[in-house]
Amino acid sequence: MSIRRGAIGVLSAAAAAGLMVAGAPAAGAAPSAAGNAVTASVWRNIALTGTYTIRDDEGVFAAGTYCNGNVASEGWVNEVRTPSVWWETTCGGEIRVEKHVSAETDASGGVMIYVTLRFYEGTNDTNTDLDAEYNFNRYVPAGQTSTVSEITLRNGENGGKDWAKLNLVLHNNR
Repeated sequence: MSIRRGAIGVLSAAAAAGLMVAGAPAAGAAPSAAGNAVTASVWRNIALTGTYTIRDDEGVFAAGTYCNGNVASEGWVNEVRTPSVWWETTCGGEIRVEKHVSAETDASGGVMIYVTLRFYEGTNDTNTDLDAEYNFNRYVPAGQTSTVSEITLRNGENGGKDWAKLNLVLHNNR
């Protein structure tokens, strides 16, 4: 299993400039649409946690391979939507599941989180054969969580015998 967290190298230069390892990014000032006024940037730490189960029906190593584990990723976001691959895992030598996340804050500290889940199945776990995709977005008020239960991604090519099930919790921490 491989996990990528928050992939700083994928963030825009503006977003990466505000990211601090030891704590919250400092509020930055940016000119408003009016040109003269200055507004403070609203930074939030969001996290997506949960569990997954993947079934590879005809896995390279063994038929009927099951993989289970935890989904855990987090990152700092502000009002600029910053998409990136926040997590991925593989199973059976043929399946890869990815979680792509972008988010943007509002003035109250709430966050609109946009998630795309992708299911790849092919001859290896680095293939580009996208077999299922699921998109959703969720608004999470400041300091709260939102649960997204039992999302199932299925490969339609073999009657749905290859699949991934995810249960996620979206956190707006700070």
